[in-house]
Amino acid sequence: MKIRLIEPEPPGMHVWAKVLLPRLGLPIIAATLKAQGHDVLVYNPTMAPIDWDDVNTSDLVGLSSTTSTATTAYRFADDLRARGIPTVIGGSHVTFMADEALEHVDYVARGEGGEQLMVELIEALAGDRELDTIAGLSFKRDGLAVHNPPREPCADLDTLPFPDLRLVVGSDRIKTVPIMTSWGCPFDCTFCSVTAMFGKKYRFRSAESVIAELKDKRPELVFFYDDNFAANKKRLKKLLRMMIDEDLAVPWSAQVRTDVVRDQELLELMRDSGCHLVYLGLESVNQETLDTFEKAQTVEDIRKAIRVLHEYGIKSHGMFVLGADTDDVQTVRDTVRLAQDDRIDTVMLNILTPLPGTQQFREFDEEGRIFDKRWELYDAHHVVFEPRRMTPYELQIEVLRGYARFYSLRTWLKYVFTFQFTKRLLFHGWGMMIVRAWRRDERNKAFVKALKRMWPTPTPRGSVRGGAHRAGVD
Repeated sequence: MKIRLIEPEPPGMHVWAKVLLPRLGLPIIAATLKAQGHDVLVYNPTMAPIDWDDVNTSDLVGLSSTTSTATTAYRFADDLRARGIPTVIGGSHVTFMADEALEHVDYVARGEGGEQLMVELIEALAGDRELDTIAGLSFKRDGLAVHNPPREPCADLDTLPFPDLRLVVGSDRIKTVPIMTSWGCPFDCTFCSVTAMFGKKYRFRSAESVIAELKDKRPELVFFYDDNFAANKKRLKKLLRMMIDEDLAVPWSAQVRTDVVRDQELLELMRDSGCHLVYLGLESVNQETLDTFEKAQTVEDIRKAIRVLHEYGIKSHGMFVLGADTDDVQTVRDTVRLAQDDRIDTVMLNILTPLPGTQQFREFDEEGRIFDKRWELYDAHHVVFEPRRMTPYELQIEVLRGYARFYSLRTWLKYVFTFQFTKRLLFHGWGMMIVRAWRRDERNKAFVKALKRMWPTPTPRGSVRGGAHRAGVD
């Protein structure tokens, strides 16, 4: 069977967007289907344009989406269904919005286990099994939605095939090889969809399996895709020791929490195995906000982590979430000031985004505080809800100003005149261009103007907004 898999391009722009990192769900599915003898390719527009002449002659098209790419995925599916091509979609968004997705696609793959679900779906399309027997599948029968029982989580990640990046069209452009070593996260931040999708149980591949994949792919640069690479420190130490012993120590980066700096042995192994950068989920410099997010860290933890990582020669990319009920305009400004004072190498100032499936979404939706459900705006760059202590316009404009202050021409020139010709200089240059491009985009201009028109009066310092529901921003 000819099968084409598509990962729509995300709409948001950020400083690391130029590092091409395809998500691994579709390459895992592609590897599984290829082993079954199917003709399969993966299209990801960040790598190469989609060849629609090829896609439109498929027997089945699979789509993967997040909330911000759902709108594009639905548009693709509508066009394909009009041509009579069966479509199936999976991912975090449609797992929690299956009924919505079934207005556009034939089948929805909910939760994880998409690789096995696809094998079973192909069997059903060939008449070899009934749709009702496929766990995790949603479909329509006689115009009514049918949601089969959920699929059991994968108990042994070592049984999954290595993601076959060679099946991604344009994969020759990939310089940093993404590798996933674990699923899930033992923490439960209220705004995060990871635990909603994969659960709080932390499951990981054996060190031997990861080493085998490194040997198979022989990458020059690696990004470990785990949501929290150091959630199990004993397991991580074993992997890093094996990388060193097997001569597989190459420059790598990963997402970790600030608690990694409490373990000197781990820091030494990270440095010696090639760690050059970590993505830190810092979230906020407001302790009240950190507690609300159930982040289990302090502002002092943040400052210490950045300082200690630099002592070990490891750069830090700080990821913040702004707009919690305990945040105000000053919180945004304090965040940028700390990032500058503590010399965080690069930052993302994400606007709090209530994603379907999260506690945050349920609460905001029940309170009538979500004023826009155009999913393409759910990219952490647009305000789609009413904050408590500032207007949506204030939050939007302060984040833009924060980016402009951090990625400023003055800072960039400082690096030039002090001869700091490093990647930090490069990424700050990209940051400046991204901020300018976002502000010049006509759709973004219209969005910001609409926010200002709907909320023209600033929130008085220290007051709390009521969170009344308003119409969507057009």
